[in-house]
Amino acid sequence: MPSRWIVALLVSLPLLANAQQGFQADGSGFVLKRGDEVVRFDKGIWYAGTADKTVRFFAFLWHDNYLYETLAGGKVETPATLAADGSLSMAGTFSARDGSAPLKYSLQMIPAEAGVRVKIQLEKSAALKLSRGPLWLHLFGEKPAFTGQERLWVPPSAFGTLVSPVNTVGEKLYLGLGGKRALCLIPAKPCPIERESLGDSFGFRMGLLTSDFDPAEKVEGEFMVTFADLPDRFPGEITAGTEPLALRGVSQNADRVGRYERLDLTVDLGATYENPYDPDQVALDAEFIAPSGKRLQVPGFFMVQQQREASEGREMMRPVGNGVWQVRFAPTEVGKYTWTLTLKDRTGKVSGGSGSFECVTGDSKGFLRPGKADPHYFAFDNGDGYFAIGHNLPTYHTTGQLAEEAVRKMAAAGENYNRWWMHSGSLGIEWTDKLGWYRQDTAARVDCSLDLAKQVGMYYMMCMDTHQDFRSQNNWGRNPFNAANGGPCAKPADFFTNPTAKELYRKRLRYTVARWGYSPNVLCWEFGNEIEGWEGSTDEQKLPWTREMSEYLRGLDPFGHMITTSFWGHTGPPDYWKLPTIDIVQTHLYTNNDGNVAEPVRQMSLLQWNSFAKPHIFGEFGINARGGFEKTDPQGWGIHNALWAGLTSFCAGGPMPWWHENYIEPLDLYFHFTAIANFTKNLPLGTTRWEPLETTQPEFQDRSRQVETRDIALNTAMSWGKPARNEYVVLPDGTVEGEPAVEMLLQGQGHADLKNPPTFVVNYPQEGKFVLHISTVSNSGLLKVWVDDQQVAQFDLPCGENLGKSSVWREQWTLWETTYDTDLSVTIPAGKHRIRVDNDGKDWVKVTRLTFTGCQLIARPRLLVAGMKSDPVSILWIQNRDSDWYNYSQGEVKPIAPSVLQVSGLADGAYRLERWKTWKGELERSESVTVTGGKLELKLPELASDLAVKLWKL
Repeated sequence: MPSRWIVALLVSLPLLANAQQGFQADGSGFVLKRGDEVVRFDKGIWYAGTADKTVRFFAFLWHDNYLYETLAGGKVETPATLAADGSLSMAGTFSARDGSAPLKYSLQMIPAEAGVRVKIQLEKSAALKLSRGPLWLHLFGEKPAFTGQERLWVPPSAFGTLVSPVNTVGEKLYLGLGGKRALCLIPAKPCPIERESLGDSFGFRMGLLTSDFDPAEKVEGEFMVTFADLPDRFPGEITAGTEPLALRGVSQNADRVGRYERLDLTVDLGATYENPYDPDQVALDAEFIAPSGKRLQVPGFFMVQQQREASEGREMMRPVGNGVWQVRFAPTEVGKYTWTLTLKDRTGKVSGGSGSFECVTGDSKGFLRPGKADPHYFAFDNGDGYFAIGHNLPTYHTTGQLAEEAVRKMAAAGENYNRWWMHSGSLGIEWTDKLGWYRQDTAARVDCSLDLAKQVGMYYMMCMDTHQDFRSQNNWGRNPFNAANGGPCAKPADFFTNPTAKELYRKRLRYTVARWGYSPNVLCWEFGNEIEGWEGSTDEQKLPWTREMSEYLRGLDPFGHMITTSFWGHTGPPDYWKLPTIDIVQTHLYTNNDGNVAEPVRQMSLLQWNSFAKPHIFGEFGINARGGFEKTDPQGWGIHNALWAGLTSFCAGGPMPWWHENYIEPLDLYFHFTAIANFTKNLPLGTTRWEPLETTQPEFQDRSRQVETRDIALNTAMSWGKPARNEYVVLPDGTVEGEPAVEMLLQGQGHADLKNPPTFVVNYPQEGKFVLHISTVSNSGLLKVWVDDQQVAQFDLPCGENLGKSSVWREQWTLWETTYDTDLSVTIPAGKHRIRVDNDGKDWVKVTRLTFTGCQLIARPRLLVAGMKSDPVSILWIQNRDSDWYNYSQGEVKPIAPSVLQVSGLADGAYRLERWKTWKGELERSESVTVTGGKLELKLPELASDLAVKLWKL
């Protein structure tokens, strides 16, 4: 494998008469002085600045599940040594926690005319998975020297103050030292530069090397630091408007525009304002009159144009000019449109700049809406149906696999849908040090995404916020709405009630609609990802806010995009979906157990279909919220089963899996989406009404087959709260009477108010075992088991260092969590029994699976049958219930013997029956069949996994 590219980390100092002066010993460290500006190295840490303002920085890395290791915290093998020429050298290893293999380094710091060149060579001592690359710098401002208001510049496009929530790719990092002077760190190649959340102080990290490497390789990095003057005006920096109110001229990008295509009006205007994004200071609006006479009000917007530059897995936006005013519009009627402009500022209001254009028939299908034929599905304005197929790529990546590359790959695989998060780490436009100001490099990336979507046929759910930005343990500390950063909200929940916060949000909605509302490739607006995650918030706050903002957005958006929101609590509170201005019902499902994902996907889909005459989609899906799929389900059986269960259970799109970067992309699991795209290509989803397809329970073709016995395994469900039930009747077929599922957490003394110990009523045909699979225990557990009111077992589950398979100290709760990952069993005599389980330990015990051995009586095939019918075609998906990711991870899945089922409720006549291979989405064979008396008998072959059927009326 070729060696990795070399990164330079430059430290340049002013050129003085004695430019070659080297480091000098100074106490425990070494110092290099250039007048009042100093660079110091001491115990693996650099310090640079002046006597009263010093920035410290050191090298670090992440490995495996983002374990944090530093050069300064590691082992020094060769102490820092000063050579005769004033250079320094040092060698050792980074810190290595949890028994990981330490990363070796050798370090050289060589004085040069421009400053100090520092060379770092890295080598692995053994296999080590590095997260986000092998070399980063952490930079911190020392308290209380910095106010945070010193200027920051990350060329080519980011600037602000030292508390700006920067997240970009930059060529340099300038950290203001007061006045015009700044410390400047210059990597050899553009690199990710990201703000850290540090309360009163400031901090940044720079990703100097962003690709992992093999143990047999060595990689090198270099760096130099400079002190330099900041420019008087940054590229793309906006100055206040000071001109008399006037509409001086308008240029129109075309006189003939295709239907649903984009018309651009670029407006030359004069106005007085400080912030061009604040419509209370300056507002440009356009009124378009359609050929039918319909009047449409479209807000204008201010933008700083950007030039996209992408190479070697890095993307930057470079400002072009200092801003223009635009109006964007998409006509929906063929014929002549006219338009006029209105401009207002604090001095008054003017109108003018009128014009016209001709809308002609084009190739676009138009905007997406709930289908007229069936409101549970999507359809374009031209009447074509749309079934959403995609997986979550929520973060627009500017390093590594760039967003454009990923989206093109998704589209090539048959995906037509993605969900962008407009959040702090990606496309969030309001993440600056001044609320009400919008990041123009970020906004330009949204522009690029929509241009690309039009090319490749992608449609986006634009998620405008996410809970991680409103939680103390995540990004609330650097959120511009936080009062600590000058915002209006003392706590995250104030976002929904504070009048200033609400007004700022409405202004952001206006800018969003003005800049991107023209695009049919915006599938919908999503207010918040998992909106109950806003720390400390209640439905009494969020529901009125959702009603208010959805009504405002509905009135603001002349193009009528659909609106939704989402919850981590699976199907979410129904009151939100009942709002007339919420158009899409959304479910987020992480099963977090070992069960067949098709079962809950189908159950939740049918619940939403029966409850709401609106499209329903799974905005997120996974077998585990914490990931790890690459080891537990490398073939993607969870994805496969979720997609087919959703399709045949009235979903408006396939459930969207999470974990693009470390699961779907590296394991190349795109073929699952290709398969579902192939199958749905000619289905009238969105163009006709669909209803449930009636089927009988499957029977074995061999009627003499004897009843088989198996273990019953119940997979528990994770939630927090007191379980609603405490008695579960386990039936001989392996199902449980009623809902909900058994709670995963058995609460102990620490949450006595949440205790509701479960009792299981079950019949054992012969003596067997009751088995509990114990996952994790918090603080300590003490499980007790009763059979028919007699205690028969007690299991002590202590927590602490070096106990179980692994233990973690939870600082926020001052306790140990211990992972046992083991089975505990109790012998149960034959007969019907009541089995009760309780936990008398200090805190909760996580039980992920309950097994009753030999209790399932299998008289019928264990098949899941999901079907829907419409006027031209019916579809069926038939799945071996054992064909799930967990059983494949444990070994071979036992096939189901040949079976038969009857389909009913069909119109009599001739049909074409197609049998499809679901793994690749390929037609296996086609045959002619006849329906008589509304019924059709389907004979099914031995079924190892699943099959799909289309039944076309001839």
